[in-house]
Amino acid sequence: MKSFSLYQKFALTIILLGLLPMAVLATFIANRMIRDYSQALRGQYEQAAGYVESSMESMLDSYNTISKMPYFYNFGVYGIQDSYLSFDHFRQILYGEGYDPDTLEEDRRRDMGNFLQYIQSVDSYISGVHVIAQDSQGEKQSFHYSVYNTFFLDPALFEKTVSYESLDKAGKELILVPPHTTSYFYGTPEQVFTVARNYFDLRGPVGNTPYVGTIFIEIDLKRLEGIFQSVAFTGNEVIYVVNENNDCFYSGQEELIGQNIGDMLGELETRADRFVIRTGADRYGLSVIVSLDEKTAFGSIRRMQHMMYFFVGVSVLALFLGSFYFSRRLTRPMHEMMEQMSMVETGNFDIELEVRSADEIGVLSERFNRMSSALKTYINQSYVAQIKQNEAELTALKSQIYPHFLYNTLEIIRMTALEEAGRERVPEMIEALSGQIHYLIGPMQDMVPLEKEIDIVDKYVYLLNCRVGSKIQLMVNARGGLHYQVPKLILQPIVENAYVHGIKPKKGKGCIMIETAVKGEQFEISVMDNGVGMDEAAIARITQLFESDDPGIKNEYNWQSIGLKNVHDRIRYLYGEAYGIRITSTLAVGTMVRILLPRKEWDCRADDK
Repeated sequence: MKSFSLYQKFALTIILLGLLPMAVLATFIANRMIRDYSQALRGQYEQAAGYVESSMESMLDSYNTISKMPYFYNFGVYGIQDSYLSFDHFRQILYGEGYDPDTLEEDRRRDMGNFLQYIQSVDSYISGVHVIAQDSQGEKQSFHYSVYNTFFLDPALFEKTVSYESLDKAGKELILVPPHTTSYFYGTPEQVFTVARNYFDLRGPVGNTPYVGTIFIEIDLKRLEGIFQSVAFTGNEVIYVVNENNDCFYSGQEELIGQNIGDMLGELETRADRFVIRTGADRYGLSVIVSLDEKTAFGSIRRMQHMMYFFVGVSVLALFLGSFYFSRRLTRPMHEMMEQMSMVETGNFDIELEVRSADEIGVLSERFNRMSSALKTYINQSYVAQIKQNEAELTALKSQIYPHFLYNTLEIIRMTALEEAGRERVPEMIEALSGQIHYLIGPMQDMVPLEKEIDIVDKYVYLLNCRVGSKIQLMVNARGGLHYQVPKLILQPIVENAYVHGIKPKKGKGCIMIETAVKGEQFEISVMDNGVGMDEAAIARITQLFESDDPGIKNEYNWQSIGLKNVHDRIRYLYGEAYGIRITSTLAVGTMVRILLPRKEWDCRADDK
């Protein structure tokens, strides 16, 4: 007799002895499903509520920015000259500064009306803008604008609606006013909510910013409705948006909007038949509350539980045959998942398992797909982080060369001042150094025209000639590239290196030539000298330095070739490994240092031709 497999024996045992345990197990599974479903449902609603809260916060961020526009408003007061206090025009309009006294009120209301319309035009959901302020005499001034009606009915009603008298006039944060109707205008009232911000006079010293007025911006409630329409709720829940005082800003029950529902929410949260989720308050004090009837929420799963009991008996009869089917159905996705995992191990994250079902295997497949996507995102983020690190390292490289450059130049001036024959040149040398310092610590652009680099090299050679008796000759042939944008301070370290290690050891005159050329996709700057040159071992040491993390070549007393290494690293960080410095040299003939840059930065000008 052919022996049964372990899986078949297990199925047979269930059929013969497991009817009662199966019923118990079904009950356990059903309860577990209810619990998991409850957690999943809660998680789903928490995620949806969190998204709504985040969207509302982003919305209020935009209106927070709009409410600050009075500080930057620079249109309006006719006849007032612009000054560095360009943000002060709004206050000047309020105080009536610069107006003809005979037409002050008319002109001020005209300019303030233009400002209110300007604020309203920024966002299509802004239906009205109001300003309540004090003029320079301390008298209250109020200005109102609405896209629905140009006739203002009751200023006192407006101030009562927005609780103007109780507002914190010293507060500098955005103020939220609960939803209300625009009944202070003639015509049909519209339902809006209001954001407000106090405006202060910033002309005084820090800490002394007197209150000037408050701007109120009315926003159509459809702006909030749009946020909830973008979220796929089931439709069986009730949603509330409340502030810290439980004033209702939005609800599926429209009659509650604008009302204080604190008592109702307290009762709601204590009811055992309600499924309630409440987010924490965002930085504007708003919270999202979702309430769902548990019978509605778990009705489908309860019905599933009852159906489970019915199908237990039928399932037992089909278990033996079904065991073979489910064996294949369970193992095949596992094998596929294992194959995909092998691909992930090789670094391929562009894979996706086919989700064939909504059961645990399907959920596992979905989680696997999410994991692959998350790993890919993480790697991309790490790559971006590495780019940021490279940028930081590039900034550090640029800062290294400044003190090195100034130290060598000051040393030349010091040595000249010590010699009797050089004293009359010291003022000129200091003037040249001043030009170099201005170049170093002047405007902090990273890229400069090549002609500026050549100019600073010319000043440096002049300082050298003051020291060595005009023995260094600088020749430049760069007509084809004077306006080419190059990284700042890439020529001077190379020219300095040519003098110190090439010409100076000859104890005689020397020549340094700078040339430019376009070769294929590269722009090349060559710095040549007729110094003592270098042997292959010296060039090998510099090449090895370029590939290392050392700042220079360490000898017995100090570091050498710091400038060359600095320039090479900066160019490679900016443009990639294909660019940087290349050195060729012949003993007793001279050395040529080539700076390779991408041609895409080329800037052809008519005067270069």
